[in-house]
Amino acid sequence: MDRLEMVTRWFINKLQPNPLELQELLYFAQGISFCMYDKELFEEDFEGWVHGPAIRSVYQKYRSFGCNGIDIKYEDPELDKETLSVLEYVKDNYGKYLENVILQQTPWLYARDGLDPDAGADKTIPKELIAEYFISSMYQPKSDEWEK
Repeated sequence: MDRLEMVTRWFINKLQPNPLELQELLYFAQGISFCMYDKELFEEDFEGWVHGPAIRSVYQKYRSFGCNGIDIKYEDPELDKETLSVLEYVKDNYGKYLENVILQQTPWLYARDGLDPDAGADKTIPKELIAEYFISSMYQPKSDEWEK
């Protein structure tokens, strides 16, 4: 199982997010991983969709849930300590209010530049831009907070 799938399953098991919330959680997890450990959490790229950053393969897999929570119970994936600290941090600190935050951030605005508000798009949000934004603009937790 690849890292994106493991992270996705972890969030589904812990929060039962709807598909949009899942995308937001994945985006924040990627950004927080850059803040905490200066590396990507998974290799897949986000695209700048109307309601926020999205990974197409994750959307395809869970879109049938619509606005409902993804109520699948997966076997808990085996994740390393760093990954768990990132995911726990995102769960505990960002939870359910991510869309309003994301739609004001530079990486998503970059991907939507020049588009009508309701226009579909598949422009990739560069990981470098996500990393730069989170490292320079976001609160960087102290190392003792990473262990939550």
